[in-house]
Amino acid sequence: MRTLLAILAVAVVSVGGGWLLSDQTNDPVSDDGTVTLSPSLTIADPTIGTNAPAAGKLFPTLSLEDLTGTAIDFSTLRGKPMVVNFWFSTCEPCKREFPALLDAAASTEGEISFIGVNPQDTAVAAQDFVNEYADRSSPFIFVRDPNGELLTKLGVGTFPMTLFVDAGGVIVSQHAGEITAADLATTMQKYFGVS
Repeated sequence: MRTLLAILAVAVVSVGGGWLLSDQTNDPVSDDGTVTLSPSLTIADPTIGTNAPAAGKLFPTLSLEDLTGTAIDFSTLRGKPMVVNFWFSTCEPCKREFPALLDAAASTEGEISFIGVNPQDTAVAAQDFVNEYADRSSPFIFVRDPNGELLTKLGVGTFPMTLFVDAGGVIVSQHAGEITAADLATTMQKYFGVS
């Protein structure tokens, strides 16, 4: 009997205490039935679906394999600007922007290194995608990042994502989402003096 009374007492105190601690004067439901949530109840996780700010950071000097399995050391690409695009083959915005990136790479005639980073596809799937759009003489360098090493270092969370890196290896600008030919030309002219 004592156990039953103790359980009942704990339940009454818990319910009563919760009622007293809640703010009964601030009813979130208006007369028309609209519910308004307090901003303190909304918690956003900044790591989901966002990209970390990258401008001003030094681009990592790591090595990733190209689509044929050859190691590409990013430190050897320093000395001229880079446009680094993160993509994967089933990403619709990646498909739409790809021709603009290829045209920009061809138009700069080697003054800027263009690197496509694919974290998701197999080498075969990535190569099939590239072959669909680019001819064999494309100046683009395509690498895979299957372990997400570069993505993690740069805080890339959404695709496509394009980084503009100066000749000294400093990221000067980033563009999240699909990039247009006009955006590419404007950014390359602004930071690299090339359009």
